[in-house]
Amino acid sequence: MNLAELAKQAGFSAAYLLPVPQYDEWTRRRASGAFAPQTGWIEGDAAAAYPWANALLLLIWPYAPLPPDAVLSGYYPASNRSYHAMQTLREALAGEGVRTERAAVPVKTILVDWGLGTRLDSDLIFLPGFGTRFIVQALMAALPREALNYTPKGAPFEACIHCNRCRRVCPGGAIGPGGYDWRRCLRAYEEGPDMPPWVMERMSCLLGCEVCQDVCPLNHFIQPRPMTEAEREAFALEKLLSGDLKPALAIIGKNMKKGGKLTAQAAVLAANQGRTDLLPLLEAQAAQAEGPLKETLLWAISHLQKEA
Repeated sequence: MNLAELAKQAGFSAAYLLPVPQYDEWTRRRASGAFAPQTGWIEGDAAAAYPWANALLLLIWPYAPLPPDAVLSGYYPASNRSYHAMQTLREALAGEGVRTERAAVPVKTILVDWGLGTRLDSDLIFLPGFGTRFIVQALMAALPREALNYTPKGAPFEACIHCNRCRRVCPGGAIGPGGYDWRRCLRAYEEGPDMPPWVMERMSCLLGCEVCQDVCPLNHFIQPRPMTEAEREAFALEKLLSGDLKPALAIIGKNMKKGGKLTAQAAVLAANQGRTDLLPLLEAQAAQAEGPLKETLLWAISHLQKEA
């Protein structure tokens, strides 16, 4: 069984096979509030969570940013493609009699601990050859003994040149002399439609914030890719706010609709772009919405009415 070749056939650029990790200290740090609430689903002790597994497979899917005029973070179309590639690989491994399960593990910590990557001032992980623009799909696996050829553990290394560019451009001020503070990171508040006003005021694209990656010298070798016509059409704000989400969800994944997340972000971006022409669509959405989504829509409407 050639795991690297199977991963390549599925579309991944690299695959690392590691022992089953256990990070009790990571779990304790999370309990102390060191990490954003989105980490609640992650298992620090994979050995206990997946007692049947004998290996962790980390799959690397690089991506290119979209051009500055795009309204979408390039991460999300790539993330959706990598998810389906991971499912393809799982099917191939199942055909070889290998049990796998998508792993909820602290990937950042594992990459650094195993000497594969290093943490930057922005808290992003740098991988040689990929910069910080990559998606990791993680699988727990029960492999036959002859296939347990673990990736050699590397020595810790540094890559950040501490140029402070990420610190200067971070819209929330999350990167400071004391390190990274997730409480000031826009991305930490974008999991649903309920976003603090200070976050909404600073949002500049849908489903993410990549300004620290855009200015990082370690990413300068990665050229932006053009936004496809299908992407431009699917993510036009007027289309999203009219309720036609299906083309966009086909590109980024159906889970982005949950709780009105995509609609809320489209409303905020419309407000920040001064799109007063979209007020009728926003008002129509607000008339039928409820809860946090309605509050976000009303924020966007109020913001635009001041400009009208």
